[in-house]
Amino acid sequence: MDEDCSRTSMKFNTDQKLDMGKAEIEKKEGLALLIYDLKQRKLIPIKILSLIVFSGYGVLFPYAAIHMKSLGISVEETGAIYSVNAVLSVLIPICSGMIADKLGNFKMLLSVLFGCTSITSLIFLLVPVGRISIANPTNMSMTLGCFNDNSTLTLTDLDLHPCKFKLNEDSEIGENVSATIGECGSVCYRSDKSDTEATLETASSFVSDTNLDHSIGKEYLDAVFFPNDWDLEMSCLQNLSGRSNCQLGRKSGAVSRKGKNATLALKLFQSDYNIKRMIPVLWMALEDESEFHHKSSDFQIQCSTYDEKLNLLQTVYSQDNQTENNPITHYRTCRSQCVVQINRSDLCSDIVREEVINPQLTFWMYLLLRSVFEVFVVGSATLFDGAALVLVNEVRGDFGFQKMFGFIGFAIFSPISGALMDHFSTNENDTNFRPAFFLFAGLFGIAAVGMLTIDLNFKPPAEKLMKNVISLLKNVELDVLLAVCVASGFLVGCTGNYLFLFLEEIGGTRSLMGLSVTISCLTAIPLLLLSDTIFRKFSVPNVLVFCLFTFVIRLIGYSYITNPNLCLVYEAIEAINGALSLTSFMIYANQLGTTSTATSIQGLISTTYFGLGVGIGSSVGGVLIGAFGQRVVFRILAVIAFLTGFFYFLFNILYLRLKANDKNNTIVDKAESNRKVEEIQ
Repeated sequence: MDEDCSRTSMKFNTDQKLDMGKAEIEKKEGLALLIYDLKQRKLIPIKILSLIVFSGYGVLFPYAAIHMKSLGISVEETGAIYSVNAVLSVLIPICSGMIADKLGNFKMLLSVLFGCTSITSLIFLLVPVGRISIANPTNMSMTLGCFNDNSTLTLTDLDLHPCKFKLNEDSEIGENVSATIGECGSVCYRSDKSDTEATLETASSFVSDTNLDHSIGKEYLDAVFFPNDWDLEMSCLQNLSGRSNCQLGRKSGAVSRKGKNATLALKLFQSDYNIKRMIPVLWMALEDESEFHHKSSDFQIQCSTYDEKLNLLQTVYSQDNQTENNPITHYRTCRSQCVVQINRSDLCSDIVREEVINPQLTFWMYLLLRSVFEVFVVGSATLFDGAALVLVNEVRGDFGFQKMFGFIGFAIFSPISGALMDHFSTNENDTNFRPAFFLFAGLFGIAAVGMLTIDLNFKPPAEKLMKNVISLLKNVELDVLLAVCVASGFLVGCTGNYLFLFLEEIGGTRSLMGLSVTISCLTAIPLLLLSDTIFRKFSVPNVLVFCLFTFVIRLIGYSYITNPNLCLVYEAIEAINGALSLTSFMIYANQLGTTSTATSIQGLISTTYFGLGVGIGSSVGGVLIGAFGQRVVFRILAVIAFLTGFFYFLFNILYLRLKANDKNNTIVDKAESNRKVEEIQ
């Protein structure tokens, strides 16, 4: 998100300085320049196209990361895709500039690029899903009862998906979980055993399964539950040592439909779980028997009376397709147990499960398509900015005012896109991205047709970026500025491209995400209008230090929020460390160069910020988030932002101010010398 809004502010309030010889521009400032610009009929198509094009950016680009996630593309793979895009964002502007120089009037080329961008965006809908994330049921179905004839009270997992326990250092003592005890009855477990094993285990008398009412049986994983008319009860007595001896028994009468709430202490370090899926219960406290809240060391459950009144039902039956040489016997044991419901999030860490289809096909297909799409998007953006800049200079308007309409479109259409996705999605785990892609394709299709109505009968000057780069890099002040520019772009790449993934994790809707973009862009508009006043009053280096320190506040804030609505507060701050920061880089770099190197510096800042900074940040951010999680990464980035701002502040104090003082002293000395010469004469 930071990158999307910041990219629109590049060259804002700086491009009019490209033609410093035009006195009319210097005479008009503020409101007078705005009124003059709005009266230029030749610029109306550019304003409308800026509104349309940046509206297209707003409906799709902020949601690119969560769209990749919906396709099953991992965070690390997302970082790799952004890395390729970073390389393309460096090369494409240079190549497209060379093509434009050769063609001169590139109206038709720009229209074709807009059209290809529109068509390519729809092909994304054909990319297959590589991995599917499926939410596990909220509650786990388990059975509670004594295991065979010993005194071990046990929970047996009946869920289709085994639990990955959330273990901690106290799990050996007992992990307390809340449970709801439902109906009680006979739970019959199925397993495949040899005929000999079955004979040995069923040697005692057993009852035929015809005694069970199969019409009311409930199917679970490898088990069938037959409800009976009884409920679970527990009675406890304390001995002289203070130990509570509790006996688990049954009482007549079915449990209520609401169930009975209880607290269970589970011993999760149990090696047999992976095989038998059983968890020992250290102690149990029923909600209506509060006096039995005991620690495990003072609590013991006896199951001796639990099975006295009910014979175990054991059934042996043969499989129809057994062979004579290797007979297969199915063995079923029925035990007196109660069905228990436990919230999965209280016990397990695997709230969702992943079904792998073909992630390699999805990744490479998306990467190829995204690379082609990036060529069209970046190429058309570069040529469109060039065309707008030339037309603005012809009528001596202001390039920033044309971009302002882009901000307005971005701010309006981004939440509309999010709201449409929420409206057409069946549930929060299955987002429908089609409205975003259809909107994007439609807007860029309109831009392709609208581009043909603009008169671009000019021969733009050739931009030779590399010619002046070596001379520019000899300036220490500019070198340090570029280093800070890379660091800022790195921070934007690590946060902006993955922020919506974080908001989605904490429950943010697509509508909220779109609204956050609107808040960011609308806040940036007055800041950019007042940027010239701000720079004159506080100086650009001081503004950059302030932008970095506000980035620290924003990152730390995001690392602690649990309410997704709070993102609106921090996205208002994003206007400072995003749009204002990038404008500061462009203004300051322009001051360090000359009129002849203005275009080269502009291209150098763009390549440094977006190509190196944002590109590396997007790639490294995916790796860091995959390894440490998003909250930890926010804090790491906050440290980087603070250190960058602190060192640049020291550079400002120890170098820039001393240099400025030396320059002022030189001017004073020169003036004094001239005065003395005049006195002598």
